[in-house]
Amino acid sequence: MGGVENSVSTDKAIRSLERKQYSSNAELTPSKTEMKRWIEQLSRVVVVATNSHRPPAGGRRSTGNATGERRRVRRKRMVTTLRVNNPIPLFPSK
Repeated sequence: MGGVENSVSTDKAIRSLERKQYSSNAELTPSKTEMKRWIEQLSRVVVVATNSHRPPAGGRRSTGNATGERRRVRRKRMVTTLRVNNPIPLFPSK
């Protein structure tokens, strides 16, 4: 089963933490339902909603290809909304 690759720390992702929405990059293969179950089991939280999208690929390749071939997106962005009283600790205590 695929999983979360890393958390996203953009300005928008940091602002959405106030609404209990956590952004992360994930593999392309799992569905929203699989990711929801995986996050609930791993973090022991209640997931209210899960949204996903593929972010834009970025700039053109610098291989000198005259056709302007674009890079392929190999991940998707997951935005997970949690129940109000169930935060995920960003910096776990030891």
